[in-house]
Amino acid sequence: MSITSKEIRKKFLDYFSEHSHLILESASLVPINDPTLLVVNSGMAPLKSYFTGEQRPPQQRLCNIQKCVRTNDIESVGDRHHLTFFEMMGNWSIGDYFKEEAVDFAWDLLKNGFGFDLSQMYATVFGGDKKFPAVPPDEESKVAWEKYLPKDRIISLGAKFNFWGPAGDTGPCGPCTEIFIDRGKNYGCGKDSCDPSCNCERFLEIWNAGVFMEYYLDENGNLRELPLKSVDAGAGLDRFAVILQGVDSIYETDLLSPIVEVFAPKDNLESKSVRIMTDHLRCATFMIADGIYPANTKREYIVRRIIRRALLHARLAEKDPESFIRATKVVVELFSPYYPELIRSQGIVEMAIRRETATFGKTLNRGLKELEKVFPKSQEVISGADAFKLYETYGFPLELTKEIAAEKSLKVDEEGYKNQLEKHKERSRQAKGGVQ
Repeated sequence: MSITSKEIRKKFLDYFSEHSHLILESASLVPINDPTLLVVNSGMAPLKSYFTGEQRPPQQRLCNIQKCVRTNDIESVGDRHHLTFFEMMGNWSIGDYFKEEAVDFAWDLLKNGFGFDLSQMYATVFGGDKKFPAVPPDEESKVAWEKYLPKDRIISLGAKFNFWGPAGDTGPCGPCTEIFIDRGKNYGCGKDSCDPSCNCERFLEIWNAGVFMEYYLDENGNLRELPLKSVDAGAGLDRFAVILQGVDSIYETDLLSPIVEVFAPKDNLESKSVRIMTDHLRCATFMIADGIYPANTKREYIVRRIIRRALLHARLAEKDPESFIRATKVVVELFSPYYPELIRSQGIVEMAIRRETATFGKTLNRGLKELEKVFPKSQEVISGADAFKLYETYGFPLELTKEIAAEKSLKVDEEGYKNQLEKHKERSRQAKGGVQ
């Protein structure tokens, strides 16, 4: 292994500290005074008030490694690089340097700090989009990249790819420039047109080298200019480790491979279920350590959902749920040097996971038995009525019905499920209204 994750952390923070950035501690996963977010989902989320000008930062240049949770891509977890929990290495300029300097910092650290293979590098920039007609194409970033990359490796894309934010329903946002590594045709779709905008795994984004925080998106979808022009840059530690440690997937890095080994020997890294359990147990451990306990309220349901999903995959992979406790112990051992709250909360984490696995284990058994009865009569789609019956009668959530159906190449009639749910709610309202 050419470089450890510990060394990656140190090199990143040291570099920006040497360039006058103040190192901050990671914030909790629970947002503070931010009703637009359930959990912290990006490095900049705890710093929003600095970008809007509502609060004054301790210094204009900041950096840290922030723990984050995102579940919008939860169905993709199990591939080579998607995660629910990740650590974002971030550097920020609050009204100080802007586009050209952000590109210069990123290139210098990649080239001279980490020694990346620059011949495989691509950059993307905002090319304009009718969704935001008042935001011009980002020619300044394109010119900045032309110092380092040939023009054919600087790709202009629309808002879907190169306009980031806000980290919530409203807040600071702006065009961005991202750095990708071409991992080779063996990872790709085989199309000649393949580039960083493709959904295949050939091009791996390793660094959003700059979200240029120039705008605020309000609750009506309108943009207004911010008082400061700022930079929010973020690089995923797991993805850096994949490239720098020369491995095929995040599950082979020193950040995740020790957890993988709890569930399977090293020769079983391709198991989707093993990968999902590995990611989800790390995520659950961090969330519970920050005081987010499994329940049915919005934030708490995130951790409940991922534990239940891990339980499903333990069943599919024929793994004992007791291995979940061993996995949490490994997570604490690996990450407590950087997040000491993991050690302080270890007993609470184990208790919460034991309770959830015991409670939902019974539901899972009943739901799976009933779901097996549904499959024979389903051609390609499980009806909304059947999916709702599994939920109402057996407590089996829709997302797990969808997951198991997908394993058998079936779909679920989600609209039908929603209709059944609404009818159920209406019956409940009428029943309550009739009680004197």
